[in-house]
Formats: sequence, structure tokens, C-alpha cells
Amino acid sequence: MARWLVILAGGRGERFWPLSRMMHPKQFLTLMGDRSMIRSTRDRVRPLIDPDHTWVVTGQDYVQKVRGNLPDVPSDHILGEPVGRNTAPSIAWAAAQIQRVDPNGTVLVLPSDHMIQQEARFRQLVVDAMNAAETHGGFYTFGIVPTHPETGYGYIEHDGMAFDEYNILTVRRFIEKPPLEDAEDMVASGQYFWNSGMFVFKVGEFMESVERYLPELYRGLTALVAEPEHLDEIFPELPQVSIDHGIMERASNVYVLPAEIGWDDVGTFAALARHLPRNDEQNAAKGHAIFVESQNVTAISEGPVVSFIGVKDLFVVATKDAVLILSPERSQDVRKVVQALKEAQHNHLL
Repeated sequence: MARWLVILAGGRGERFWPLSRMMHPKQFLTLMGDRSMIRSTRDRVRPLIDPDHTWVVTGQDYVQKVRGNLPDVPSDHILGEPVGRNTAPSIAWAAAQIQRVDPNGTVLVLPSDHMIQQEARFRQLVVDAMNAAETHGGFYTFGIVPTHPETGYGYIEHDGMAFDEYNILTVRRFIEKPPLEDAEDMVASGQYFWNSGMFVFKVGEFMESVERYLPELYRGLTALVAEPEHLDEIFPELPQVSIDHGIMERASNVYVLPAEIGWDDVGTFAALARHLPRNDEQNAAKGHAIFVESQNVTAISEGPVVSFIGVKDLFVVATKDAVLILSPERSQDVRKVVQALKEAQHNHLL
């Protein structure tokens, strides 16, 4: 029995255009510090799980990029999906591979593009979750203590303590991304966490739940493990379903660990801007920028000097071939630019 890591690295990162492109999405960007986001994800749990017990699920187009970012992970542990089918098939594919070699293993699932500032605290929570899974069974997630009524995250409602020996709560229900009024009420109640999308479980118990709740997926994965050479025919036929909808919302033994760990999924430029150091006028720069009589401006440049005179409340992102000028409250809408470029067939900019 061993402990395993599964990293989910298949996202396109469209809300980070023009930094993120189809062939170089968010998880391979170095947004903070000096390491890519996927490398930071692997490194933060290195003291707990070694590279030989790591699996990565990504798109076929990104397999070589994963290898370049994580050269110490065995190449046959990098699974390339021919199409995206959401998180349940991704996690279940990796879990099926782990189950073949370690039927009693315990699995930690992490998205590849999150930021966690308090890494030691996070590792302790991971250990607690894995210990609980090995002692009590069940499915565990990490609930982020909300700092504001965010409408871009799902929420988890908890229902009191689950075990005496751990600070682990029973999950009552998962809630989809709520409207602002509902989010305000949930945060004020103290009964809810943000859903981090990070999970711990025993691999055998997870695969039993896939067979029970998602039998079509289980049959497809059984065929895929038996005949991996037919990946391109089998995988696109798997049901498209998230792990939350497919398993977590149906299982009765789901638990949440309260996590105050400096977490952010850094899903938009607005999220990134919260973590950049600012001067007295609240201007922030990643790359070379000049601010003259300007306030609350965020500048991100991959090369050209970006200069501002007499402006405020603005984001500007510059690469060698594109510039994005953005109102801070519209950072969720960057995908609309990507869609417009697709419709105009400006594929060289995607």
C-alpha cells in the first residue's frame, strides 16, 4: 500500500489570453515565482509523495510539455487524453492505472494550476486526509474558508464533526456557482466552504463508486486498460461528467477538511493581480512598466515596456504579438476575446 498523486493538467486557460495559448496554456505559465504552475503543484507535495508515485492526466497535445516541466515523473505515468471529457474520466483513468499496481493505494488529486501560499499547512492537511481515508474510508476534499462572497466558485455545506481524532467535517451538499445574494448569505452563515477541487480517497473505494454511480464510464475504462492501443476510439465515447456530479454528490461518506492555506485558483487576471506587489498608488507590474500619475493599474508584459499616464483601474497584458486592455471587473470575460478570434479565424493568435 502506497500513497499516490494525480495531477489534472488538461485545461486550456482561455481567461489568461494572450499569455495562455492553445499550445501553452495556464498550467505551463510561470505566473508567480520562478516555476511553472504545474511544477509548483508537484513540488509542494514532494515531501509526501515521490515522482515515481505521481501520475499526470493532460491533453495529448501537452504530453511533451508535461515531460519538460516534470522530467522526474515516469513518462508512462503521463496520460494524454485525445479529447477532454471533464474530471471524472480523467481521475478515473489515472485511478484505474494505480489500482492495477496498488489496489490498496491512497490517492491525492490536485489541479495543476492552483496557488497555495501556506504549503506546510497544506501538507499537514493532506496527511490528515490520507490517514483518515486509510482508517475510516470515504472521500475527502479540502474546503477553502471563504474570504468574500465569490460567485465564480462552487461551495460545500458542512454538517458537523465526522471523527474525534481529526478536524474533519461531514459534507451535507455541494452547491453550484451561486448568484451574489446567495453567496453573501452562505459566507455570512459560516457553514460553507469554497470547493477547491482537491480530493483524497482509497483507490479501490473510488473505483467501486465509479462502477456503482457511473457504470458506462467504468465499462469504458475497463476496456481502455485492457486495450490501451484503442485509446483514440474508446476515450471520446466516455461520458462527460465532473467528479462532483458523478461521484461526490452521490456518495454518502464525503468529508471536508477546513483549509486556511492561502489558496487561489488564479483563474483570472483579477485573481493574479491580488498577489502582485503594489506601490503607493496601488500600481503593480510583472515585467517592465512605467506609471505616471496613474492609480490601481496592473501591467503584465512579456517584453515591451508598457507605460501609463493619467489612468486608473486598468489591466494591460502585452505579449510579442497581442495586447489585452481590460477593465478589472470584466476579467471573467476574456474568453469572449478568444471566441471572437476563433470566429474571425485568427488561429495564429490562439
